[in-house]
Amino acid sequence: MTQLTTINSDNLTSQPLLEWSPGVVQRSASPVSRLIREWQLISDRNQELEIVNSWSLPGGKVNHLDEVLVRAGFNTARDDSQGDQYLWLLVKQATSDELAARIVLQRILPPLLAIARRRGRIVEGGIDTAIADVLPSAWGVIRKYPWHRRPIKVAANLVRDSEYFAFVHGNRSKRYKVIPMDPYILSEFLVAPEEQFEEEISLEKLIAVALDQGIDPKHIEILRAVATGDNAATIAARYGVAERTARAWRAKAVSELRVRTRCAV
Repeated sequence: MTQLTTINSDNLTSQPLLEWSPGVVQRSASPVSRLIREWQLISDRNQELEIVNSWSLPGGKVNHLDEVLVRAGFNTARDDSQGDQYLWLLVKQATSDELAARIVLQRILPPLLAIARRRGRIVEGGIDTAIADVLPSAWGVIRKYPWHRRPIKVAANLVRDSEYFAFVHGNRSKRYKVIPMDPYILSEFLVAPEEQFEEEISLEKLIAVALDQGIDPKHIEILRAVATGDNAATIAARYGVAERTARAWRAKAVSELRVRTRCAV
C-alpha cells in the first residue's frame, strides 16, 4: 500500500516540494505559473481547507491542500491504486464543486504539461498555444467525467480525454494536420473479441496515448494509412517495398499500438 506523505502546514519547508514543470512554471506570463501562484494562495487558506475537510475523504483531516494532491497520487507510482481511488472520489465531487475540480486539475497538471510540450512541437504558436488549448479541455473533462462508469485508472483517463478533446475531437482548425479516419476500422486488431471500446475511444485518441508512451513515429504513419483504407499493396507501393514487407510493418505497428495503449496509465 502506498505511503502517503503528511505535510505539516507549520513546517512546509521541511517537506519535499511537489514537482511541477520548472521550465514552464518559471515563465511569469505562463498560465501555468499563474495556476501555481493561485494554488499557493489557496492551499493553506482556512476557507478552502474547511470545505475539503467537510467532504470526509479517507485519511483524515488535511492541513494543506498539497496533502490532498499526494493522497490522490501526485508524483507517486503509476500503479498507485489507493491514490487513484482517492482521485476518483475527488472527481465525483468535482461534478458539482469547483474547488474539487480545481484540485483535480492541479493533480493532473504535470502530465498535461507533458502533452503541451509534445504538442507544442507541431502546433502553430508552440507550447503556449498548446497549454492554452489543453487546460480548458481538461477543466471540461474533469467537470463532466463519467465517474460512475469509469472508476479505475482515473488519472490516465482524464489526461487522455483532455488531449483528445483539445487536439483531435471537434478541432479541425488549420493549425493542426489531422488525417480523417474511421474510428473503428482497426478495432478487430486492437481488441480481443470479448473486449469493447468505451464510447469515447477513436483511433486518433489511441494514437495520442501511444505517442505519449513513445510509439515509433513510422508506425503512426502505417496505422493512419490503414485507417484511411490503404491496403498492403498501396503501402508497399508508397514506400517502395515488397507487399510482404508492408504486411509485416502493418502487423508490427498494430501490435505496438496495442501494447502502448494497454500499458499506459
